[in-house]
Amino acid sequence: MEKILLSLYCSSIAALLCTSTLIFITLHNYSRTGPGIQKEIEKKFGYYVVFALSRLALWLFAIFFLTSLPGSIAAYSLSNLTASIHFDFVIGLVSSLISTTLVTTYFFLHQLLYTPGTIQLSFQYRFSRLFVIWKILSPALITGIKYSLILFLSIISAIALSFAIEENNTPLVIYILALAFLYAYIYYATISNEPAIAKAATQTKPNVIMIGSDTLRHDRLGGSNYHRNLTPNIDKLSANGLRLYKCITPVARTAPSIASLFTGLWPHNHKIRDNYPSQADCKLPQSSLIDILNEHGYLTASISDWCGADFAKLSFNFKEISVAEDQWNIKLLLRQGPSLIRNALSLFTNNALGKRFLPEFYYLAGVPLTRSLGRECRQLIARSAKNSQPFFINLFTSATHVPFNSEYPYYNLFTPKDYKGESRFIMTRLASAEEIIKKQEKSSEFFDIPQIMNLYDSCVKQFDDEVGKIIDYIEKSSLSDNTIVIIYSDHGADFFETGCWGQGNTLVGDDPSGRIPLVIKGPGVPAGVNFKPTTRAIDVMPTLLDLLNIPIPTNLDGVNLIPYINAQKSPELFAFQETGIWLGKIPGLHPEQILYPNIVELLDIPDKKSGTLVVNEKHYPTVIRAKSRSIQNERWKLIYIATYTEPVYQLYDLENDPYQDVIDSHPDIFAELKKLLDSHIQSDPLFKSSA
Repeated sequence: MEKILLSLYCSSIAALLCTSTLIFITLHNYSRTGPGIQKEIEKKFGYYVVFALSRLALWLFAIFFLTSLPGSIAAYSLSNLTASIHFDFVIGLVSSLISTTLVTTYFFLHQLLYTPGTIQLSFQYRFSRLFVIWKILSPALITGIKYSLILFLSIISAIALSFAIEENNTPLVIYILALAFLYAYIYYATISNEPAIAKAATQTKPNVIMIGSDTLRHDRLGGSNYHRNLTPNIDKLSANGLRLYKCITPVARTAPSIASLFTGLWPHNHKIRDNYPSQADCKLPQSSLIDILNEHGYLTASISDWCGADFAKLSFNFKEISVAEDQWNIKLLLRQGPSLIRNALSLFTNNALGKRFLPEFYYLAGVPLTRSLGRECRQLIARSAKNSQPFFINLFTSATHVPFNSEYPYYNLFTPKDYKGESRFIMTRLASAEEIIKKQEKSSEFFDIPQIMNLYDSCVKQFDDEVGKIIDYIEKSSLSDNTIVIIYSDHGADFFETGCWGQGNTLVGDDPSGRIPLVIKGPGVPAGVNFKPTTRAIDVMPTLLDLLNIPIPTNLDGVNLIPYINAQKSPELFAFQETGIWLGKIPGLHPEQILYPNIVELLDIPDKKSGTLVVNEKHYPTVIRAKSRSIQNERWKLIYIATYTEPVYQLYDLENDPYQDVIDSHPDIFAELKKLLDSHIQSDPLFKSSA
């Protein structure tokens, strides 16, 4: 019993030393994730900071304790193999520290090879210093290190077990066997396997699988004259199905965009106008697409990472949900802790156990989970296919979202081998809202645009490959003839075409952030159609309901596109847009444009119990009033820019000169579109109250 207690004592002290060191360094350089808020508000969560740090300290201790235990077992084994080593406190402690160092180094090297951008997200030093280590890493080397550690653990456990048996030390035998079973359980519990090919049951209604990627630009799909072939799998779907070539989202921000997509309503009707909706507004005013499918016997499910938290936050009412919790929540941001602790814990949490026990690190913003989400989607398809109940699965991933962090080997696809800049793996210095604000105020000369495009294209390629795996699984499971597959995004991305980077900041010209890729393939879908007239995200819900032979509600703003597609006739629709909340004084804004208060003043936490960040009630009228608005059809786009005096209008010819204001040359077009745009703006009740 004495040796067991010594082993536990040495490992505990080693874990305590490692944890204390991290906490000490952290307290001298504390920085949390998320946007800044007023100091008076943040002070009210001082108690939660203590709770969060205590919780993180316990998890650090638990992980370091588990990684140090093999060291104490090794010390016991070596003491029996050689007379020069005695199993005492000093030897046990040193061995425990060495064990923790070796295991942590392995996980660090593993992450440095497979997702180096994840380390860089919270790394506070010059990341290029790690390039020399990264260059020598390979999958074979990482695998070799892993199995060497497993082999070493197995050998020392076997040696320790044999000596314990020889000493007739029954408690020690049980202790060693218990540790062996514990580590075996942890190892296998972290593994998530691909599902076997499903044997699909007979289903009378079509299934639906929606696969989305946050910030996926429409022009990265084939047929857009892009110089790289990034999406062969999506293009194959498009060739055998329907592509809405010019589909416009009403707000190029995630929450309002998906709200429109899944309700068929304009933002001022579903009331989600930005990414910070109040708890009251999260209750959608009428039935969503998911509500209707639930009523018609569908199993509805949603899978996502950090970017898809709104699928749980808004009242879509999926029956099954596997997404991150609300990312705009001060309690979540505090639980993610300071950068050094985030770096340490994220090494161990990108697996099933991490998702279960530390989801705030598994779903950490900027961490790519494309492979994991794709596998989870296939597992859900396998489970759902066995039932006669039709299913609707929504997979939404941050694969193409800033900071454009992709997994090995994708981040290497387009980056020059001799590239040594800080943007080698991700678009850098975006770890905090303050950094984002500073960068959004910069012009294109500040950025390494060619490399950022390389990173973005790598992300697009990985997303397309994951789409290919899902489609292949659907086909092998004999589900393709009875399954509608939809590829979509919430918005695109702006790489300075309009003067700034990001999305939804301005509506200037043919803004690529407001146009989304939309591909549909399946039973009842017209095949091989590239539908080029202007369509809207709000038209997707009624169109899908028609394909499913479900009655379309009469109170939708969107229209069913199928009759127009079948007739190859333009529905002659007008797409309306409004800007989201931008951060900082971004390039491209009109010199007289109404500006928002800074982010610290703009955000509030009215419900301290929930901790949800929302737009401060007193500033909300300014937010609504400051929004730019636009109307467009196939050729023309008119923009309304709010100023402190009279609104400014700009007119763009999308066919001939998409970024040149031609309002003076076409007064008749301006007058016609202005009447329609003004009418749409006036239908917004919040605009009236803020005027």
